[in-house]
Order: sequence, then C-alpha cells, then structure tokens
Amino acid sequence: MRTRRKKGLLIAIGGILLLAILAPFTGWAHDFHTSITDARYNPKTQTYELSVRVFADDLEEALSRRHKTTIRLDRSERVNKLIAEYLQTHLAISTTRGTRAAQKFIGAQEEADAIWLYLEIPAGKLTSGQVWVQNALLVEIFDDQTNILNLEVAGKKRSVLCRTGDTQQVIQL
Repeated sequence: MRTRRKKGLLIAIGGILLLAILAPFTGWAHDFHTSITDARYNPKTQTYELSVRVFADDLEEALSRRHKTTIRLDRSERVNKLIAEYLQTHLAISTTRGTRAAQKFIGAQEEADAIWLYLEIPAGKLTSGQVWVQNALLVEIFDDQTNILNLEVAGKKRSVLCRTGDTQQVIQL
C-alpha cells in the first residue's frame, strides 16, 4: 500500500514538474477563436447597445498588428481610442447595407482571460424589415475566427454567425 502511494505521489510530482518546465514554452493560448456580441435596440435612445466579449490576448494581437507596435490592454485613453477605432472598422449594425454610423465607445471590463467592450451605435427609429450586420472582429488574425451576434429588437431575438470570408449578414426583424 505504501509503495503504491509513493509511486502515485512521484508520478504526480513528475507531472507538475513537467508542466512547470514546459509552460513557458507552450504559452496558454486557447484553441478556439470566438467573440460574442449581445446587441439590444433601445427605442428610447434609438441606439443599439452592444456588449462584446473577446479574448484579451486576441484583441491585443489585433491592435498590435494594426499599429505595428506592442499594445497591452490597460485603462488608458490611448488604448481606449485604439479599441474604439478597431470596433468602428470591424463592427457595424445598420438598416442600410454598408453604412456605418459613428459609434460611441463606453468602456471595457476585464474578465479572467476575456474583455467585455461596451458601445452604442445610433440607429434612428426602427420599423419592421431588416438590419444589416458586419462583424469582422479578429478575422484578420485567425482563419477559424467565429463571431456570434445576438440582436434583440422589441422583444424578438435573432442571432447571426459571421466568419472569416463571410462577415456580413442580414437579420430579418
């Protein structure tokens, strides 16, 4: 019995040591590349209110490549401006295909290995019909990037999936 415990303990210690040795070389990158955007139309303010969840390291990579320098997410005005510009370029909701309203970046909130980004997009008064969505977040970085956008208008919820090569969708209201 004692020999079996010692052997198990040695195996466990060996596994921990192996992880400790290899961890700096492998990094802790995640295997999937997905963003989730929850958008809600607010009829009082006539805006879309968006909450966007992305992996923090992916966003840092996208910003760093875009600006050809290392960007680390922090709460500085400079980084907030870079995030706002990135969102303006890669994310849009409109009743007219291809048009982009100026977005208002509200802020960001870190959550473990992810970051929530909050913004508003002017919409005007919505009537029934369709809404054009572009969600090209991080597709320039990852071939397997998937972006889910959930839109709620007047209590009706619709979802679209955007991917590399297919970043624009139309949602029927």
